[in-house]
Amino acid sequence: MYQLAEQKINEGLSLFPRLLLALCSTVFGLVMILVEPPTDKAPLFYSFSGLCFLVSLACVTRGRIRQFVGSLIGTALAALTLGYLGYEVLRGPVVSGSRSEPSVVTSILCFLAFGLPGARYVWKAWFGLSRSRSVDSGRDRR
Repeated sequence: MYQLAEQKINEGLSLFPRLLLALCSTVFGLVMILVEPPTDKAPLFYSFSGLCFLVSLACVTRGRIRQFVGSLIGTALAALTLGYLGYEVLRGPVVSGSRSEPSVVTSILCFLAFGLPGARYVWKAWFGLSRSRSVDSGRDRR
């Protein structure tokens, strides 16, 4: 059962969900550019819009290009969540009064939810450089 689930996951999304996700992430990226404030927070808005555009690109490409873009996204997620975890371990409270407030526990959950899957994808796809670690299905490889 596990092997069948792994095989289905590695096949990826079909065309319609990929196009819908690409459209939504493109719109989010454009909105982040349009609403960026004229403050020191603007680079964060541009960074998030760049991540949205990378998701869009990963949705409309195939094969090694998709693996490369997906690996960039996975690397960014792993690095950001590790940075968040490190920052909270050094300076944040262990537990906060609310789930929405930063804390060590929240950063651990964030790393488990986003950082580890991102790092796992990078490990499997290997930036599209290795045929033996391919995560796309055989029909998708070019």
